[in-house]
Order: sequence, then C-alpha cells, then structure tokens
Amino acid sequence: MKLTLLATSFTLTASVVGLPASSYAVHEKRSSTSSWSKLDNVKLDDRITLPVRIGLAESNLDTGYESLLDVSHPTSKNYGKHWTHEQIAEKFAPKPETIDAVGKWLTESGIEHSRIQLSPGRNWMNFNASITEVEQLLQTKYNYYTHPAGQGHIACDEYSVPQSLSHHIDFIMPTVHFDTKIIDRTDDKSVEKRDVDPTHKPGSPSNIAWNPKKGKVVASPNLPTPAVVFSLANCNQYITPECLRALYNFKNGTLNKSSYGIVEYTPQAYLQSDLNLFYANLARQIPTGTAPTFDSIDGGVAQTTTQGFNYNGESDLDLEYAIALVYPQKVTLYQAGDLIESASFNNFLDALDASYCTSGGGDDPVQDATYPDPNAGGYKSRDCGRYTPTSVISTSYGYNEADLTPKYEIRQCNEYMKLGLAGVTILYSSGDYGVAGNGGHSFPGTCPYVTSVGATQIVPGASVTAPEQACQTVIYSGGGFSNVFPLPSYQKSAVTSYFANHNPPYTATQYNNSRTVRGYPDVSANGANYVVAVDGTISLIYGTSASSPTFGAIITLINEQRVNSGKKAVGFINPTIYANPSAFNDITSGGNQGCGTAGFTAVTGWDPVTGLGTPNYAKLLSVFMGLA
Repeated sequence: MKLTLLATSFTLTASVVGLPASSYAVHEKRSSTSSWSKLDNVKLDDRITLPVRIGLAESNLDTGYESLLDVSHPTSKNYGKHWTHEQIAEKFAPKPETIDAVGKWLTESGIEHSRIQLSPGRNWMNFNASITEVEQLLQTKYNYYTHPAGQGHIACDEYSVPQSLSHHIDFIMPTVHFDTKIIDRTDDKSVEKRDVDPTHKPGSPSNIAWNPKKGKVVASPNLPTPAVVFSLANCNQYITPECLRALYNFKNGTLNKSSYGIVEYTPQAYLQSDLNLFYANLARQIPTGTAPTFDSIDGGVAQTTTQGFNYNGESDLDLEYAIALVYPQKVTLYQAGDLIESASFNNFLDALDASYCTSGGGDDPVQDATYPDPNAGGYKSRDCGRYTPTSVISTSYGYNEADLTPKYEIRQCNEYMKLGLAGVTILYSSGDYGVAGNGGHSFPGTCPYVTSVGATQIVPGASVTAPEQACQTVIYSGGGFSNVFPLPSYQKSAVTSYFANHNPPYTATQYNNSRTVRGYPDVSANGANYVVAVDGTISLIYGTSASSPTFGAIITLINEQRVNSGKKAVGFINPTIYANPSAFNDITSGGNQGCGTAGFTAVTGWDPVTGLGTPNYAKLLSVFMGLA
C-alpha cells in the first residue's frame, strides 16, 4: 500500500508519557472457539518488529441513514441526486480530531512522529515497532500460535487502549486476528487457507444450505421420452422466462442503457455450453455464445475443471435468468476469489470501493480471504476499487447472522449504505429454510440497507394468472427478525401493522419479538420449479437463489426506462417500495416453517415470509417514473 507521511497538528514529544492502567479498557478479545493454539513454551524475541496498523473510526456514520433517505425517499426533493464516490469517501473519512488524538497518544507513548504514516484514505495509521513497544502500548502480551495445518502467527489474547480513545479506534492489527506470520511458508502447499468452516463460505460446494436445490431432470440426451413443451399452460410445473413475464406483467427488454451485476464466488462457475442450451430451448431471441461481461476479482476464474450441480447450478441459474430477462442489456458477472482462497462479501465490496479495503479497520483476516494470496499459485495482488458498481447487484449467497460478530456485520452493512448513496440497488436472497435460516437469520438480508428477496410459487394446479403463495415446495422462504439491526423508519409502519393485526403465536425464546428490529424479507419473487440448463441437462431448480436475480431483472428494466427518459437509476429502493405497497401483488397464503414450528404465515400486508409481495412491473414502473 502506498503511504504518505503523517502530517497533523498533534504535539510531538521526545518523552514517554505513561497512562495509568486504570485509564485503559480492553478493546478486543480473541474468540474462545478459535482453532488456533498458544504455545506457552515458545519465547518470542523482543526485538521482532511488528507492522502495526491502527484502523481509525469513520466519521458521520450516525448520519448515514439520513443521508441515504435524502436521495432515496420518494418525498425528498433530492431524490435521485446520488453522491460521487469521492463525496462518500470524504463524508465518512475519520475526523481530524481522531487523527490528532490517536497520533498524540502514539508520540506520547514513545512512537516517534517520523515512524508514523497515514494512509491516503486517512483511515489507517501505520508504524513498525518492536514487540516490547507494542506490548507496552497496548498493555498486552504477544505469543506464538499455531494452527493444526501448521501455520504460525504472532498474536495476543486481548489488548487495551485508553478509554478516551476507544471511540476513535476501530481495531488494531496485529492483535487478536491472526494476520501476522513469523514464518514464511508461502511455498508450503499444506498451508491452511482461512480458518472458516467451508459450509459458511460463499461459493463453497459444501455450502448446500445456500446453494439452490435441484429437482427432477426434465430433458437430457439420456432420457428416452420426448422433451417437455414449455408454455404458459404449465407454469405451475415449469417456470420459464415466459412464465415470469406473465406473472409480473413485463415484456422482453428492448434497451441496453443501464447495468446489472450478478456476483459469484469461486469455485462456483457457469458453463457457456449450458447458457447456449438454455437459449436454444427457452430464450431463442438470444444468440448462441452470448456471455456475461466478466469482471474478475482477486483472481476470480470461471473454472471448468470441476463440474457438477454444486459447482455450476448457482451460476447457471443466476446468469441464464438474468440474461434472458433483461436482454439486450448486458449482464456483468463479478467472479470473486481465486481457486485457493475464494472470497467473501467483503472481498467483493473491496473491488467496488477502494476505501473499503481499509475503512473501519479493513477486512477480517479470519472471515475474509487474504489478498495478495500467500499460498502457492494464489493471486498475488489485491483488487481495491478495481470496478465501478453496476446499477443493480444481485447475490444469491448469504451468511447466518449468528455466525458473524455484530461489529463485522455493522461495518459491512454501512458499506451497503454507501453503495446506496452512490445509486446502487443491492439485492440478497433471504434463504431457503424458512424461519430456521441456515441455523440463524440471513445476513446481509437483515441489514436495513439491502433489499432482501424471499420466494413464492404458483399454487399447484393453478394458472399463471392466479395469486401465488409463499414457497412451500422443496424450500421455504427465509424470513424473520434481526437480532442485530434496529427497525428502520421506512419499515416501521409495515412492521407495526403486522404485529397489530397478525401477532405471531411465539415467545421471545423463539424469535426477537421486541417489535423494534429489522424484519425481512422486503419483497419476493417466484422460487420454485425453475427450468435451468445445468451440466448438459435441463432440470428443475428451487430457491430464493432464483428469486433474487429475477427481482433484480425487473428493477434493471425499470432503470432502463428511467435512463432512457433522462433520469437516474433508482438506487436504494426500500423507502419507495414501502411507501407504495400497492405496486406489489400481496401474498396472503403459505408459510415458512422451520425450527420445529409452522413458522410465520403470509398475511395481508407486509409479513416475514414474502415481505410486501411480488412485483407488478407496470405499477412499479409508474411509481419510479413519477419520481425525479
């Protein structure tokens, strides 16, 4: 990282001004469930130099929500006046007093001014110091830790900072995060990648809870029976692009004036042969060979070496429907992570916003992939701010809210707020296990700055024109109430009405019934019986993995019309859609069972099963075209 010398007004002193221990407070502690072990019999050389990085707290995050509403609420005079990335970075950069206070603490503690550097984004303070100096500075003790895979790190169990500075500092590295090695093992192929359960990693073929669910094979070279004839008459058995247009009242796209992004995580990858098979059967207006614009992030590759439903199902589904529904609009594929480390949502966000690589203390080296990748054959760079975000971004992966720390989630959620300020619509699927989630609530769906998309289905035996119900075939729409994020004002009326008229028969031991927290999903779209070409066959697929890219396509088509009329993309849509619930098809039947309960029930108005309902394109278009 290129750094500039620190130039601030804090007072320099040659002497060390010690602070009493009572003025310090523990800032972070190491997780007790980590698989890293401390070697008590290893004494570290006090002369070892540590590259210390202090993540400075961002400013004005407390007013970020109001700033976002100013450009996204339908009654605001500034609707659609999105900010530039430079304006956003300036707004949330650490305050000068933060830089001064932390810098003064360092110099008064014996870290000479000439050793301190401030990053270009003014959100990191960096200096090199001996272990002895850092132990005194942070009132801690460093030790040598090992991982079962053989990797070694210097770290500590906890560290402290002056209480008066705690609100100025996000976190300090290297400390409890196991990010600094003392042995260079970059050529050792046995080096463990990330200390993260593979079932929790986006893109992992082991993460079956977040991958779409496969149904029967409809057509393949090995089937002796004739292929099914897909039509509007059998949409209750086979969902196709034609069925979705009939369900949600929209037609084929005609413009190429906006942008739509789909995010995938290596080793998940699409096969061009599958896209071609899909076009030939279900989207004949699209020429063979049509592919997404490929944006590789941190060595992302559309690998074809390992194939199978758990490697190709998600990407094939997302891209086949995204491309088919918005064509001739080009679709961008953000392929994140190399074949060794893969990637996290934070790694993806780094590529859209260079300041996110460092803001708020930067990524977590335990939860997020480390780039440059130290492993043999890994990607030897880090893509910070490499790409301009598309106007709509759909992601069909997720975490469980309980698997991450609130601090980690809040930092990421604030980045979605910043993308909203820039005019980007962020969509995440809500999960496929009803109220059970994948062991907990769906994150980032619980973040109030994203639009969470649940799933519906055509009632078995009903026509495509009949009202849908909450999805109860193979999967159940994820939904519920956050344990981290408060109830946003744009959702307050809908959630209050839900509890007043349809109070669930559960207690606080089963869900957060405080009525003061964020509810999800926000909206829904069909998520059952999608006809998808995967690995050379045509099969049925189920999941909110299908719902999110479908809803994203509809918002993209609306953006096309706005841009064609000289308007801006819609950006963060939640305030507008909650102010206009009549633009949705209300879903009033079905539920999202889980955790040994019947779950919540779809009812009149917003509910934690299908949100506001499914989109009526014509009505939504009218709403958004009526805004500046």
